[in-house]
Amino acid sequence: MIAQTRDDAMLHLAEHARSLGANAVLGMRFDSGEFDSGQGQAMNEITAYGTAVVVE
Repeated sequence: MIAQTRDDAMLHLAEHARSLGANAVLGMRFDSGEFDSGQGQAMNEITAYGTAVVVE
């Protein structure tokens, strides 16, 4: 499940970069965290970020 979530975060990052006119992302990183959603259930959050650029 974590691998799928990571893949989804990268896909969303790439889509957002394209919407800005970029054709590449530099310095891409992941940030993750876990928090208690109540009733004894823990949830994970994964964020992908980087710098959208146009490579010529």
